[in-house]
Amino acid sequence: MRLVRNGLLTGERRLTRDGAPVELSSRAFDILVILLSRPNELISKNDLLAKAWPDVIVEEGSLRFHIANLRKALGDGKDGARYITTESGRGYRFVVPDSRSDEGSQPPKPPQAAFRHANLPSRLTEMIDREDDVRRLPARLYATRFVTIVGSGGVGKTTLAIAIGHQLMDSFAGAVLFVDLSMTSDPALVGTIIASLLGLSVQSNDAAPSLIAYLRDKRILLILDTCEHLVEAVAVLASTIFASAPNVHILATSREALQVEGEHVHRLDPLACPPDDAAPTSTVARTFPAIQLFVERALASGARLDFSDAETAVVVRMCRKLDGVALAIELAARRVEAYARRIVGWWDDE
Repeated sequence: MRLVRNGLLTGERRLTRDGAPVELSSRAFDILVILLSRPNELISKNDLLAKAWPDVIVEEGSLRFHIANLRKALGDGKDGARYITTESGRGYRFVVPDSRSDEGSQPPKPPQAAFRHANLPSRLTEMIDREDDVRRLPARLYATRFVTIVGSGGVGKTTLAIAIGHQLMDSFAGAVLFVDLSMTSDPALVGTIIASLLGLSVQSNDAAPSLIAYLRDKRILLILDTCEHLVEAVAVLASTIFASAPNVHILATSREALQVEGEHVHRLDPLACPPDDAAPTSTVARTFPAIQLFVERALASGARLDFSDAETAVVVRMCRKLDGVALAIELAARRVEAYARRIVGWWDDE
């Protein structure tokens, strides 16, 4: 049972045993998830057929075939193990043993193994004008355990969070979990996504209790990225983890603060541009971070810049219109080589 609970990753549709994948057909996996959704409860054959084959009418023999393969994959029957039982003519039941009855006979738990779920993305790009943030944030995160990087869209929150994660990787012995919430629209799935990334199976609609039980004695850096569209659900879960798991550190990114107890906000400002009333020379303009970023990304994309005052004025005007937002500046800079031989006149035609 521990194999199934700890090795079922519903988000990835994958079952593992001791870290190794267990081969399951797509239909067998669906049946396993259905059975696990109602542990110790009899699920009728008709119910299983309707849920596993929602748009197709199939014979009962297909269900028996996949149940047999599922039992084989789980090792049902080996060394007395029993996972799936049959009630003749009625249906199937996934058997969850009462852990309390076996508690006294269980051997001592081995020391915690190395964290096997680290999924931190590679550093995206070399950051410009974020040295102070990279220096201050780790110390603040150590001291407070809960920091939210707040800023406008595209300002570089995710890039900074990933950089901090890499910087703290050794300090957390590799236990850094990156949770990308940008593709999730359902608030009810926040806990399920985190649990799945940790390798925990989801036994009910509310993953929070299992998640808290797992994290309670763990030391992990949990990075919750792009929270603004799920802010209420993330706020509730993050505050619960913060209060219940004293060794878990949380680094969130959002366009707005979560506004819960324990949270400390780190505001990330756009990159500085020359003032509106200034017409700086190329040398002066390139001391501003927004201009530095534009020039660096344009050159990296193959553009040719002559750094004349006229060209510099266009770049300055672009960066001002883009409000110093790093992502917008990068996208514009990458278009220079593709859409214009000369930057002068190109932006005004956009």
